[in-house]
Formats: sequence, C-alpha cells, structure tokens
Amino acid sequence: MSPQSSTLQNNDRVAIVGGGPAGSFFAIHLLREAKRLGRNIEVVIVEKRGPTDPVSDCSQCRGCNFCAGLISPRLNKILEEHGLGVPDEVIQGRINYVWIQGQWKNFRLRVPDDLQMYSVFRGSLPGRRTGRPAGFDGFLLGEAVKEGARILYGEVQGVAYAGSGMPSLTMRTQSGEKVSLDASFVTIATGINARCGLDYREDALISSVKRLNPAFVPGRSRKAFIFELEVGEDYLQRNLHREIYFIEYGSKRLVLEHTALIPKGRFLTVAMIGKCIDDAVLPRDSRQVVHDFLKLPQIDRILPGIAAAPITCTCVPRMTVTTARSPFSDRVALVGDAVGSRLNKDGLFSAHVTASLLAQTMLHDGIDKQALARGYGKAINWLVADNRFGRMVFSMSRVAFTRPLVSRIVYQAFATECKVRDERNRPLSVVLWKIASGIADYREVFRELWSYGVLRSILVGAAVTLRNVAFELLFGLKWGEYGRYPTVVLREKREVLKGDLASSLGKELGESPDFERMYVIKIRGSEDEILEEFAKFGQPNARFVNLRFVDVRQVQGIPNQAGSVIRYRVPFVGLGAEMQLTKRVGSETLLYQIDERLVHDGKLIFNVSPTKGGNCRLSIYTSFDYKKGKGFVGRVIWEGARLLFPGFVHDIVWNHALCTIKEEVERNHDQTFGRQLSQR
Repeated sequence: MSPQSSTLQNNDRVAIVGGGPAGSFFAIHLLREAKRLGRNIEVVIVEKRGPTDPVSDCSQCRGCNFCAGLISPRLNKILEEHGLGVPDEVIQGRINYVWIQGQWKNFRLRVPDDLQMYSVFRGSLPGRRTGRPAGFDGFLLGEAVKEGARILYGEVQGVAYAGSGMPSLTMRTQSGEKVSLDASFVTIATGINARCGLDYREDALISSVKRLNPAFVPGRSRKAFIFELEVGEDYLQRNLHREIYFIEYGSKRLVLEHTALIPKGRFLTVAMIGKCIDDAVLPRDSRQVVHDFLKLPQIDRILPGIAAAPITCTCVPRMTVTTARSPFSDRVALVGDAVGSRLNKDGLFSAHVTASLLAQTMLHDGIDKQALARGYGKAINWLVADNRFGRMVFSMSRVAFTRPLVSRIVYQAFATECKVRDERNRPLSVVLWKIASGIADYREVFRELWSYGVLRSILVGAAVTLRNVAFELLFGLKWGEYGRYPTVVLREKREVLKGDLASSLGKELGESPDFERMYVIKIRGSEDEILEEFAKFGQPNARFVNLRFVDVRQVQGIPNQAGSVIRYRVPFVGLGAEMQLTKRVGSETLLYQIDERLVHDGKLIFNVSPTKGGNCRLSIYTSFDYKKGKGFVGRVIWEGARLLFPGFVHDIVWNHALCTIKEEVERNHDQTFGRQLSQR
C-alpha cells in the first residue's frame, strides 16, 4: 500500500502496542469489520509481558493489570451483543446490590433483573490464586487471537515514520534482540501504567509519539491505590453476599474521595482515590493508609475484624483525569487509557468506545490525520464533554454523601421514594443508580440531578428530616456511637413481607388497617442472639425504645414468652397502653397484641428469618385500627386523640430501635469472625 492510500487495503499490517482490553477490543472490531468488507488485514499485537504458560495456547499474560476489575452492566451488554460473553471461570463474583455509603445512612440499589454486574481479575495476580489464573484481559486477548490476530512478545521502545512515510516500531524481543516492525498503521494501547505509579507522559514510547506528532498532549493523571485481602469465601458470603460498596468519605486524618469494596472469590479488592493517596510517597505511607482505612468505624461495621486479614498484593497505579489532545496523526493513533477514561468509572467501557470507533474510522473513513479527526475524533470529543459533566456530578455527590445533614436529607428523600412510590417513579433512586453503576453518560446524570422529580424528592426529604430531628430531640433519641442503617421496606415488597409474617403465624393479618408500618434490617447474628437482645425490651438495661417522657416497662411474665406484658405510659398525661405477647413461633416470630382506649385490634410482630448470606433479617410489623367516637362531638374528640400519635412517630422510634439492636448484636457476634480472620 502506498502512503497516499486513504484506507486500509488487502494485506496491510496493523501493529497494536499493548494486549490489554483496549488493544484486544480494537483487534477484534478491526478484524471482524475487515472480514465483512472482504479485506485481508494482518494484525500484530505487541505485548511486553510474557505468557503465564509459554507451552500452551493460553493468552493470559503474567502480572497485574492495575484495575479494580468491575464489569458494569453497560459493558456487559456490549460484550454480549458482540458475542464476547465472559466465561464463568473468569467471573469471580456476581453482584445483585450496589451500596453507596454516606455519612448518614447507606443507600442500597438493586441491580435490575435484566442487567448483569460482576467482578473479575484482570491479570494473573494475586499469586495465591489456585489453578490456572483466568483473567479478563487474557480472555479478551484470546478472543482477538481467535479472530486472526498474532501476538508478538516484546517491549516497544519507540515509534517513528520510516523513509516511506509508514510508521515503524523499535522494539526489544524477549530474547533481548532489538528489531523493527513496520506497519501500515500503529495503534498504541499501552494504558498509562507501563511503569506502575509513574507519570506515563515521561514514558519513552509516549515521548516518541510527541516527537512524531507535536500536537499531541497527553492527559493528566492522578494516583490510585489498590490492594487485595485474602478473607475467605465464607467471610465474604456472610458480609458481602453479591454486594459491592462505594464509600464516599474517610476521616479527618484519612481524606478519601471514593473507595470501592469488590468481592472476588475468597479475595476482596479495595480501590481508592483521595488526597491521602495523592500525598503518599513512601511505601510506609501506603501501609499507613491501609491500616487507617481498615480501622475506620464505617469499614469495621461492614467488614468486622477485617484489619486482621492478610494483604496479598498492593499497587499504586495512575488513573486519567483529563483527555489527551490530538491523540492521532497520519497512520498512528492512541486508544484506551492512553487517550483518557470516564472519570472514576468504567474505564473498560471507555476503552471499548475508543477502540471500536477507531477501527470503524480506519476501514470506512481513512487513516490520515484528517479522516481520523472526522471519525475517531467523535470519541475524543465525547470523553472531553463527558468528563466535564462528570466533575460537576462528583462535586455534587461528595457534598451529598460527606456532609452529615445533607447526607441525611438525601437518604430521607431516597427512603421516602422507596416507601411511597412504585419502582417506576423514583427519580432520585434512578439517578443514584446511574452514578453508582456508570450505566449512563455524565451529561445525562447531571441533567437528571436538576430535574423537577429529583428536586421535589430532595425538598420532601428536607422536610421529613427536620421533623424527625425535632422528634428525636423530644424523645431523647441519640445516635452517638451507633451506626445508622437502612430499615425501609420497598413499597413493592410490603405484601410479600406481610404474607411471610402471616404464614409464620398461621393467621391472616387484615387487609387494610387504619395504621400499618413495616421495617426490616439485616443483622450479622443468629436467631437466638437477636432474640436474646430483644428480651431486653422493657427492661432497665434496654438501649432501644428508651424514650424521654415515655416509660416503657415489662410489667408481667417472662421476656419473649407468651403472657409477657409490656406497658407504655406517659406519666404526666395519664395516657398509656399495654401489649401482651400472645404467641411465639420458635425462635422466629413474636406476636404482641394491643387493645386499649385509643385503638383496637393492634398488632406488633417481630420476625427473625435467615438470609442467603448466612445472616438474619429482623422484620417489624405494626398495625391497628383507631376507635371511632359516636356522634359529631365524639368523632372530633377521637380524631384529635388520633393526631396526638401520628404514624411517623413509629418510624422514628423503630428506626432507632432496629439500628440499636443490630449494633448490640453484631458487637458480640463479630468478635468471633475477627478471630477467624486473624488465624488465616
């Protein structure tokens, strides 16, 4: 092919520097489209890391790929559309729930049933993995080989134009021999961590690209910190069962912006960014970050005893924060992280976008700089615009999740949506899912953050928060050392929970009582441990339902046994009520019944049931009918009495009670698991 030819032709050679996802995606798309067009293109992938098993046909390369290893629903959908379904042996953990941890409470977001999110190891590390270490990058590289790509192991030291106008690579093979590789087009897909932790702008290959293309300006990057803990499958099954956590804050000493906890088989990957990572210089700084992070109260609540777990590997890779300018010239272009990535989220998806659009441009538009600018330039412009909005989105989210009052308002808005609206009409929940999952462009997320529906939910959350704070002060409810956990029951789950409770008791609960509330919380502990704590209900040493102006006492019977009576009394007003435990079903269900001056057919049900992760779920159901007065005056009096006990008071009291019960049970229970981890 002559240098003046505008597109790739038969028997042209394309050299790809780097066998990571960007390089593999590019090779796959280029070869498939070339075959569709009837062109025979030679594709050579130059990979500096040798294979893990040179005598086999495995395409897995040695070493680490410096990535958290989370496959987003957006990327998975693209993989499936292109027949690149990830094998089960590569998938380390499937994700059903995404948690965002804020300063007030955690937000639980369910992965929709029609989407998939899962974790993978990118490379062959950590070294303690057993068997052949299947990695995501190796899988993609193998798919590129199946399409016809050839792998050449060696390290590229520079790129330049030969006398013919064609690009030529200077490389050193694994045997140490220095050779040249001429090509019709060179794609650089090295990422930005060819030298982990160092600024890739000073890399020899990137320097040669700048000499070849003076308009090229590499993007800026910042340090991230990733480490792996070996905690065991049982531990993760109990504490992170099909869940990942995004934690948006650290402490005054440990200034973090974003941390991900990602389970992978018997390992846990922790990936973080923040000022403390930016400032870390020496190895002891990284060790101190790990120590301080694992000792954070919010981490110990999620992962009890985690500080005792052994660390299997650590790395300090860099991540892009701005997009490169003019990352292409005649017959040479960069793809993947070397060009840029979506801010903080889903770099693998960005790699696919840049790689696929470059392949299409080369075959349909041309391989000169002007053609690349028209076609491939669209991907670069998309990254620039997306990250501009991304910076605004993450600035807003940091305020929402790190300021206690703002975080409480946002959580209350989220919880209110879940309680009163159906799942198709929860604008704040939708936008939080898009932020957490990376399933939408940041432009779309930013626009939705300022939509009427989200702002309305936030205003409702602010009003409810102010009301709740006032009544917590009135009742003397203090959070203090206790964690704050979600207790809301989704609107679409109410009838399911109600049916489960009725089945446990062997009786119907009534279809539409005047008052009905449900709460649920997951607790690390056994049924007996939870009931043992609940036996303190009405006792002087109870730390839950301990209210100012209301005396709550067990006045009759044995705790948790039929015949036990709990009395509520407001001493100075003369109002009160008694609840009698009328039925107990094993260690599963307690039924209290209430019948007093203001209400009749009152029920308070406590139910403990096992979860799939080996923990327990504590559910509370309360309902009653208000008594009605006779005649107009009587009805007015009873209606006034009803207003003295608004339904939201139950939400405030039982929300605090459930969090307190959870904390007390888990403090004792988690000591066992901490000892187990320390023995690994």
